[in-house]
Amino acid sequence: MKKESQLFLLESQLRDREFEIAMLRETAEAISGELSLDNVFQVVADHARKLLLAETVLIPVLDEKLGQYTYRAGCGKNADEIVGQSLPLDTGVCGWVWRHKRPWWHGVLKELDEEERNRWEKEAGTIILVPLIGKRHFLGGIAGINKIGSKDFTQRDLDLLTLFAHQVSYTIENAELFDQLNKSKQQSEEYQRELQALNTELERRVAQRTIALADAVKELEHLALHDMLTDLPNRSLVEDRLQQGIHIAKREKKVISLMMIDLNRFKEVNDKHGHDVGDSLLKQVAMRLRRILRQSDTAGRLGGDEFSFVLPSTDAAGAMKVAEKLLKVMEPPFKVGDNTLSIACSIGIAVYPQHGEDVASLSRNADVAMYVAKRGGRGYAVYRPGDEKNMM
Repeated sequence: MKKESQLFLLESQLRDREFEIAMLRETAEAISGELSLDNVFQVVADHARKLLLAETVLIPVLDEKLGQYTYRAGCGKNADEIVGQSLPLDTGVCGWVWRHKRPWWHGVLKELDEEERNRWEKEAGTIILVPLIGKRHFLGGIAGINKIGSKDFTQRDLDLLTLFAHQVSYTIENAELFDQLNKSKQQSEEYQRELQALNTELERRVAQRTIALADAVKELEHLALHDMLTDLPNRSLVEDRLQQGIHIAKREKKVISLMMIDLNRFKEVNDKHGHDVGDSLLKQVAMRLRRILRQSDTAGRLGGDEFSFVLPSTDAAGAMKVAEKLLKVMEPPFKVGDNTLSIACSIGIAVYPQHGEDVASLSRNADVAMYVAKRGGRGYAVYRPGDEKNMM
């Protein structure tokens, strides 16, 4: 009878061992291909509960700064209420295991003095907790709470859970590394997206600023080369156009004419009606000058009431026709506010190359011809050598 009992016990232990081995193998297979850290923790919790026959199993895990631990997974009674909570590392059984780097179970109470044993009996209850220690550092632990059937956890439970913890620690550590790799990859991708967004925004701003600067340069160039009142080319731009025209005429053996225009008795308009009326009159004169221009011609304001025309490929006869058109377009009275003003002009014409071969000589001789026209009341005059003597 005694032999039969021993045989039954051995068979029972063998079945238990086979079950434990099967559970360990099943756990290894379940977590070997799992890369999600949260899934690994949950698989470990589920299988640990089956091994221990515990009411509850929790997986406390240390944070990176080793200041607290968080219950990352669990199963069984009240597990849902506990998972996700964080506690300081010096609190509870997990803190004891961390400090001592050894498992906690009921048998540890025998090693404590009476005062400490009384405190831990009340605080720990029927708890078993083995550490999870990876190759690189302490990870956390596997905690079983309350053995099913109101029994204490045994030495056999401790040995089995310790073996189980050792088996899964490296897998957890690998899953942690993979999780960190994924986070680093995500951070890198996010950084690349942010960098790309910054580069795109920078390129947009640079392009916007470049356009704004180009517009500003154009505006400055326009202001530098145009009269602010009439928006006609100023003296600098007129002389540049005349210089370019002379080069072309010289190269192509052509002619170019310069007309100097002065408004008669304009000073009386300013003196009688004020400079605001005079400025408005100058603007309207500029508008009429534009009417008779060809696309290749340049009309400019030299200052005060003096204007000029640069007429490429135009000889004296052609310039005289332009002068007649100009006199005609100036005939209708100008309406300036409540004032109706009539104003005539005097025009002097000089032609390249017969009246000068550079800007200075053409400008001087066209100016002489203008004074001849003004003095003679003829409207316009073409420069003739010797006209300078008539001005003295």
